[in-house]
Amino acid sequence: MSAPNLTITAEPAESSKVVYGALAAKSSNDSPNGQLSLVLTITNNEQTSVHLNNVTVAFVGPPSVGQSSISADLDIPSHQIKRWFFQPGNNIILPVPAPGAIKLSLSCDNFSDPATLDVSLSQYQSPVAGGGYAFPGKVQDIKQGEFWTGVSAQHGSAGGGTQLFAYDLLMRVYDSANNAWPTCRPGTDNTKNQNYYIWGKPIYAMADGVVVQFLDGVAPNTPPGLPNPTPNPVEGNHFYIQHGDDLALYAHFQAGSLNADLTNGPNPDGTGATVTKGQQLGLAGNTGNSSEPHLHIQVNRTTTPWGGPPRPLPFNDIYALELSSVPDVWPPTNDAPWSAVSAQDLPSAYSAIWPGSMKQGKAWLKRWIGPLAWAWIIFLGGLMITPGGVSCPKCGVVLTDVLAIVSIGIGVLGFISLALAAAATKRNAAIPQIDVKKELHG
Repeated sequence: MSAPNLTITAEPAESSKVVYGALAAKSSNDSPNGQLSLVLTITNNEQTSVHLNNVTVAFVGPPSVGQSSISADLDIPSHQIKRWFFQPGNNIILPVPAPGAIKLSLSCDNFSDPATLDVSLSQYQSPVAGGGYAFPGKVQDIKQGEFWTGVSAQHGSAGGGTQLFAYDLLMRVYDSANNAWPTCRPGTDNTKNQNYYIWGKPIYAMADGVVVQFLDGVAPNTPPGLPNPTPNPVEGNHFYIQHGDDLALYAHFQAGSLNADLTNGPNPDGTGATVTKGQQLGLAGNTGNSSEPHLHIQVNRTTTPWGGPPRPLPFNDIYALELSSVPDVWPPTNDAPWSAVSAQDLPSAYSAIWPGSMKQGKAWLKRWIGPLAWAWIIFLGGLMITPGGVSCPKCGVVLTDVLAIVSIGIGVLGFISLALAAAATKRNAAIPQIDVKKELHG
């Protein structure tokens, strides 16, 4: 038989183009990339049931990206609609800029040819002001050695793929004794929530908005590990806040910590309160389907909880750096190769996050000492050959001119050596480095 008669639509999509999330580089020495995560809605127009067994994603146009072939197991009854979506292991990390189009091929049992969908591909541009959200944590609440941590392209696909761009954000402190980044204070009881660095940290609104749903009063879980049976609701104490076109979920708060100004809105159920960007929502906790204290956040293109397709969640005005590259320096400075995040999702490597401005380190001084020294030598040489400038009466005019030319030449050679050294450093940065600090995923 030929290809099955299927109608296929793909999300996330904007203006008839499938979009990928722009991921920040894991350090300033690396290149940014993109996350492609798909949710397909498939209508079976056949008179009989169809069984989907494989989905192939091929890329059209430069740069060259190999195709991905993903096993599937989905029965679609006749004239019914089913959803198929990536699992975390299927997420595709793309170069940026990415190819301009993709070709989806859906192979089904008893059909010789696949059903196909050709669609343009582009980078996602968030409709939020500035193209990115404010980070939900603030520097003022961070204690000595603490870092927010998170990663893109690794969250589970619960809710029919609605969480493919979600983050589970935790706080960690580097443990030099064990060469690790634990979420719980070393030497403490990890069955007590208060021993986790993130427990009780204030959580803030990422943008202006309106409260759509909230819940308070859910008792905390006992870490570590997911509660059994799975609690209902899985969000625990939470807020759903409408930020323009996006509905954001902030989940797993401590009971009794939700901001009372936001739970007494004009609607009969208390929703409808106006939220201001940066307003405190509550305190990080461990409620709902949560294995340890953390903040779960996601955005979806919907106005109803669990009701819409996923969207990337980019940030503005933060810094990120792969955990293995974070030096033991406090507070962090720009001596380390922190990646400045602007309208980008978190890196695809587990990273430390600094939600504020970065302090100047010593590197800026070292960067300027050489150029200033060579510039001063050239300047002195120029004065020596300038009428009325610097002169050496004992040397005479000729020797003074010779010294001037030598000074200018040395200065120019100095600048050339600095340029060559910078180029060599850039090349070396592309060489994979051995991790000296272990990544620990929450």
